[in-house]
Amino acid sequence: MSMDDPRVTVAEVPDGRIAVTTVTGELDVRSAPTVYRRALEALTRCPLVVVDLSGVTFCDSSGFNALLRLRRRAEEAGTRLALAAPPGQVARLLALTGADTVFPVYGSLAEARAGLRPPRTRDTNHDRGRPPHPSPTEDRRNEES
Repeated sequence: MSMDDPRVTVAEVPDGRIAVTTVTGELDVRSAPTVYRRALEALTRCPLVVVDLSGVTFCDSSGFNALLRLRRRAEEAGTRLALAAPPGQVARLLALTGADTVFPVYGSLAEARAGLRPPRTRDTNHDRGRPPHPSPTEDRRNEES
């Protein structure tokens, strides 16, 4: 499968915060490396990546393994990976293996976009043992007391 295979597309929301990797057809030994590579590229550019599985007609162990490896890479990078609209066979595979407990799984791409929020950034002052900066509202409350 080539990098320009029409069965694997990546679309990013213009603000650069969410990318959608859309997979159609069979997620198998032939397509899994391309799906993995394209979604991994998206993970390096966006804090949120959704793998849209609505067009998948079959998933073998290679495809399933690619999804699991992507989840691990997202976790290591501090980004979020979610699955959207897994068809029946893929949903059963996720449930039978317990993978549905480690992936955020949404019934549709629209639900995934609505339900995902960017990962929290670490407050460097808080990490150094100093309290985080108060919000403007907290500042006003402190001034009033």
